[in-house]
Amino acid sequence: MTKTIALTLTLLAAPASADHHATTLPPSIVGVWSIGETANCTTGTAWAFHKDGYYVEVKLPDTGPTSVGMWKDNGATIDYTHSHMPFADMVTGATPRTFTVEARTADKLTLKTYRGTPLIMHRCPVDAVKAPAGQAAH
Repeated sequence: MTKTIALTLTLLAAPASADHHATTLPPSIVGVWSIGETANCTTGTAWAFHKDGYYVEVKLPDTGPTSVGMWKDNGATIDYTHSHMPFADMVTGATPRTFTVEARTADKLTLKTYRGTPLIMHRCPVDAVKAPAGQAAH
């Protein structure tokens, strides 16, 4: 009977532990983020983080990609690669870089670049990125 009680207590405790872990995960960065001290979702540089681990750097509202790369959110850091168009460096391996996350909310990232430079990103609505003039859609 003692084994049954111990097993029951273990099974009851497992979901609570898993739920606690889920609530401590940082907000997702998937989406469009303007770069700058203040949020500007109508003009300027932005990164669009895709859930498949790729991102594109664009000029809002409708200038196509200027850079691309891969990213991985580790919570306290965000690892990424960065390659400028027209990809003169495409035959060489991309150098992994890291942003250090100093503060994070669902709508703002306060980061330090791999060079130690402060960088702030603000979440924008997905429709902040428009199709270029003359193109109906993305």
